[in-house]
Amino acid sequence: MRSESDLERITRQLKLTGRKDFSLCLYGPPGTGKSAYVRHLAETLDLPVVMKRASDLFDAYVGQTEKSIAKAFQEALDKGAFLVFDEADSLLGDRRYAVRNWEVSQVNEMLTWMENHPLPFACTTNLMDRLDQASLRRFTFKCHFDYLGEEQLGLAFERFFGMSATVGQLEGLIGLTPGDFALVDKKARIIGCEEDQNLLIDLLKQELAAKEHRPGRQMGFSRD
Repeated sequence: MRSESDLERITRQLKLTGRKDFSLCLYGPPGTGKSAYVRHLAETLDLPVVMKRASDLFDAYVGQTEKSIAKAFQEALDKGAFLVFDEADSLLGDRRYAVRNWEVSQVNEMLTWMENHPLPFACTTNLMDRLDQASLRRFTFKCHFDYLGEEQLGLAFERFFGMSATVGQLEGLIGLTPGDFALVDKKARIIGCEEDQNLLIDLLKQELAAKEHRPGRQMGFSRD
């Protein structure tokens, strides 16, 4: 993952203080390490993880999605767990653009629980701009995850493939994520080219070419 914020410091301080009354909004392109970081944080704090995808909570019947949201928070309380909502933009959509009553009520349910939940929770999203404005005030930390920079590309290449590559060899690959490296590593092992540096670089280039988006802003965090 790429970070200009000191996520290690955040993790270290939370471990040191033992505080549980905090929350995070982790946002940025897919594959940039949002879920990996929150799992690392939970492990550091010695907390189990309750992971919920928005698609798992939706129900066709009116009022049932709100009940599923409440059950998710209650499950985290019962287990003393770190609660994580993936695809959070689907649960916290901006109410200004709601066209159905249930779209408002499910956001209200989320906001109420977020305000009063005493344990850590995190929301991950690829679509930060779609979140309801009131939800942003309820996140202690808002962390933007971005594509890997030049230095991070070299580190990722060594970590995933066990060999080094120069900046020149990796030139033009800005736009990749740790998820892309993991995918290429899996592909290379299947086709038996995990030790062919040139082919690994070619496979990374293919992943980059397949992307529809290019790098956005740099990653950072703010504390409200």
